[in-house]
Amino acid sequence: MAAALLLGAAAPAVGQVHHDTVEDLPDAPGRETVFYACTACHGVKIITQQGQTAERWDATIDFMIERHGMAVPPEEDRRVIVAYLAAQFPSKQKGYSNPFLKK
Repeated sequence: MAAALLLGAAAPAVGQVHHDTVEDLPDAPGRETVFYACTACHGVKIITQQGQTAERWDATIDFMIERHGMAVPPEEDRRVIVAYLAAQFPSKQKGYSNPFLKK
């Protein structure tokens, strides 16, 4: 019994239980595709806290596939996912500004 508990504790956080719904994401084309592709492994909050360029969202999908075992989405779904994420959660960075340099 103790071994089973330890093994369970070491399991990855894939497929965590959440109570999110499609409506928790902004209403735009691709919302359902994103919801079902992403929330199979994590909740909506981890998506909504991000802000990335299309290139970084695309790289994030590669990271999820390689490091977390995400299923490879069909190419058309991947384009829809990246387009939705880049439009709804764009990069928040406006370029690097060295805080130690006086303006």
